[in-house]
Amino acid sequence: MTVSRSGEDQEVPDDFDGPLSERSCRDVFFLLLFLAFWGGMGYVTYLALIGGNMFRLLYGMDSWGNICGVQNTAIGNVSLSGQDMTSKQFLFFYELTDVGAIFGTSTDTVRLCVKSCPTENITSVADIQTLAHNGTTVLCRYNVPISSYVADGVTCPTVPVPQASPILNRCVPDSLTTGVDGVLSSVSDVFSAQTWKTILKDIELSWQDVLILVAVGFGFSIVMTALMRFFAAVIIYLAIVVFVLGSLGGTGYLWYRWHSEKTVDADGQNVQTFLIAAICATVVTVIVLLLLLIMRKRIGLVVQLFQEAGKAVARMPLILLQPVWTTIATLLFGAYWVVIFLYIYTAGTPNVQTNGYVTFQSDSLLEKLVWYHVFGGLWMLQFLIGCQHVTIAGAVATWFFTRDKKKMQSPISKSMGRLIRYHLGSVAFGAMIIALVQLARIILAYIQNRLKGRAGEVADFCLRCLSCCLWCFEKVLKFINRNAYIMIAIYGYNFCKSAQRAFSVLVSNALRVAALNSIGDFCLFLGKVAVVAATVVVGIELLQNRTDLTYYPVPIVLGAIGAFLIAHCFFTVYEMAIDTIFLCFCEDEERNDGVTKPYYSSVGLRDYLQKQERAIRAKQSKKQQKQQQQQGYDNEGYE
Repeated sequence: MTVSRSGEDQEVPDDFDGPLSERSCRDVFFLLLFLAFWGGMGYVTYLALIGGNMFRLLYGMDSWGNICGVQNTAIGNVSLSGQDMTSKQFLFFYELTDVGAIFGTSTDTVRLCVKSCPTENITSVADIQTLAHNGTTVLCRYNVPISSYVADGVTCPTVPVPQASPILNRCVPDSLTTGVDGVLSSVSDVFSAQTWKTILKDIELSWQDVLILVAVGFGFSIVMTALMRFFAAVIIYLAIVVFVLGSLGGTGYLWYRWHSEKTVDADGQNVQTFLIAAICATVVTVIVLLLLLIMRKRIGLVVQLFQEAGKAVARMPLILLQPVWTTIATLLFGAYWVVIFLYIYTAGTPNVQTNGYVTFQSDSLLEKLVWYHVFGGLWMLQFLIGCQHVTIAGAVATWFFTRDKKKMQSPISKSMGRLIRYHLGSVAFGAMIIALVQLARIILAYIQNRLKGRAGEVADFCLRCLSCCLWCFEKVLKFINRNAYIMIAIYGYNFCKSAQRAFSVLVSNALRVAALNSIGDFCLFLGKVAVVAATVVVGIELLQNRTDLTYYPVPIVLGAIGAFLIAHCFFTVYEMAIDTIFLCFCEDEERNDGVTKPYYSSVGLRDYLQKQERAIRAKQSKKQQKQQQQQGYDNEGYE
């Protein structure tokens, strides 16, 4: 294995026949930077684990530093600390009506760990004493005898104490979970313990049906990929018709509503709203129709690429597992990231106040390092996605440039091997660029939130514009990154040269790219919707007569979510395969002529090429004839 120091890449041989096997390690500096950064992440993890305790946030902490629901260690000079709270899982506040106290990180009101929240309104000290005598719950300071209870807001809460329910291990008054006209009352009903118990019971009774629906979604995903292979033309043209009719219908409806509102109340607010919406929809519809008119001759290429992607996936079915591995790795990393973030958020040292209560002073170093942790999460997520892209692109490119598809030997494992051996640095580089832009967006959103209502309208408008620009910039970078990864998989270039090469190819085929990304992405979206819709229909037919289920839509929703995730995995691979085949097609078209250098493209793609070439020659011939006729007229006039 060799390492590229100068960044120069070897020349592509004239007999190029697919992903190059002779490669060098690329962008080694960024791989070392990535590893060094993760060394820093390890240090942040260490500081967070020794300085924080996420259970202070999850379970709640009383006024003396005890975490509810666990055995606690004593804090110096705090007599009521270090208590065993394993039987007291809920946090009770003396000022139950103070929402900020209930869900805030710090408050002056007394907090206690209790066995249960008060299930009825308490109107006197005698009621508090009765609860304590019965062993139901203790709502007063731990070291005060029952006979000495006083409702003074220090020893015991002031009365009356409203009825409360546990939400996120906090006792929240039922009066706060009910709202005007019963709106929040419905929310309270949804999140009540009994409702959740019923839902969990339904899931327990129907888990086999959920698995059946997930399997149905898997089957429909296979059917959709097969349909896109064999009936790509029908699906694509149907998608175009649906999109055009939907755009025209939506625009017409908005103009109709504007006219109706204007007739009823010419000065109403809705008139202006519908007018603006109708104008915007009209502009978008006109632009879409013009783009379709311009790209109409390129739709045939989209059809061929969909068919080719279906063939590639059918030849390498294990490629569909790549998003599964990525998802598993992402979930494992996400669990680690969230846990460490909670430890960072709760990191601090105990501070004993003059009244004997304990608060925690935030760690100033970790307050700054939280941004380091956030960036690490973004970078790692993009790195995992990039690895998936390079692996799929390498396998599909091998398939494309292999004339006898039956002779391919482990294209997926070989592609993954090239990634691990040569290109982890390039993937780390591309992921870092995306992560930096995402971090900038997060910081900007944080600034917007801090300045909300105080920065003025002009500053707020500028921040919103900047946020929009960063969002667009991120989308462009992701698009370039995907195609750069394809070039890395094919040629083994470093990231910058791959991005440059990919950008050059995309610009020279701009109309083809526009057709592929607009029509192709919409067709893939319709494919996901179709899979989920079909799964829901099957679920309704399967479960609607189940009398033992209280909420039969619950397993249907779970099955639909599973079906969507499976469909997303299928179509993510499909999308990357289409993009890879498109760039391979462009490279094949540029490097070969179909005569002395035969195309690697399939018969369908070659037929498309020949039709395009005949159309171009016919157009050029007509142009030459017109020029000759014009020249003849000019000569006659001169004579």
